[in-house]
Amino acid sequence: MKRNEAHKYISVADNTFIKRYVKTGKVKAYPTEHGIRYDRDEIDEAVRHYYD
Repeated sequence: MKRNEAHKYISVADNTFIKRYVKTGKVKAYPTEHGIRYDRDEIDEAVRHYYD
């Protein structure tokens, strides 16, 4: 999913999504020919284990 979809999906601000999920390595950014995409399953797993 796109970045703007990803942060809305988990109801956080864009900066929060990048800082707490992407930069910490909990969610990977996948470059495609259509831009950067994020995996919904990885996002779900990161949210589930946020406090671990």
